[in-house]
Amino acid sequence: MKPQLFNFNGQPTIDSRKVAKMVGKRHRDLMRDIRRYISDMDEGAKLRSPKFFIESNYESSQGKLLPCYLLTKMGCEFVANKMTGRKGTLFTAQYVSLFNEYQEEHKAIEAHMTSDEIELRNRELSYKEQWLKEMEAQNANKRAELLLKLAGHTHGDLYQQLMNEATDQLMFPVYQDKVFTASDIANQIGVDPYTIGIWGQRLGLKAPKGMTNHYGYWKGNRYYYNQLAVQNFYEHQADIVEDEL
Repeated sequence: MKPQLFNFNGQPTIDSRKVAKMVGKRHRDLMRDIRRYISDMDEGAKLRSPKFFIESNYESSQGKLLPCYLLTKMGCEFVANKMTGRKGTLFTAQYVSLFNEYQEEHKAIEAHMTSDEIELRNRELSYKEQWLKEMEAQNANKRAELLLKLAGHTHGDLYQQLMNEATDQLMFPVYQDKVFTASDIANQIGVDPYTIGIWGQRLGLKAPKGMTNHYGYWKGNRYYYNQLAVQNFYEHQADIVEDEL
């Protein structure tokens, strides 16, 4: 299956799991290499690693949240430059072709899009960016939790250093914990759950399939709305009820 590019913050990227297959490496080995590249970059004042490698996550088949990276075109170039021989040549040909095709496709699409369609596309990109921010927050909080556990087994200067690092890592979640299904909201408003699904999309409350935003998130095939989304539904209750009649 042809690797797919993912638009992050207006630029195309590719999942490190796909890159690992393209270069014939185990994903964990590529992750180790990328972390080393980032460490080397962070030592230089002129290089910013997020221009090459963007921290992300994915859900495993066991439901666990695991780390990965999104590679920009510059990130792919960096990986390719570390390779020699036939594999390096093939990978370079593949990623250059992918990014060029992506740019041409999007130029052609935008040329035939209405202003409303472009706005909807940009909104979906915003949802995806927000989802990545949520994943980053979860990752940071897990690192903070580990640092706090380590600090509990130390004392003196090392204890204070670990506590400071843990505090620096902590991030607030993007959405609230209490969630509601379309059926829950439909029962309160007095309409069909299908109508709630339609209005969730119309109001921009329902993220694209598999994504997360400020108003809720997907889990399996069901979408869960938070309290902020419910408030929006109530503000449009009259229109929603009238639409179903």
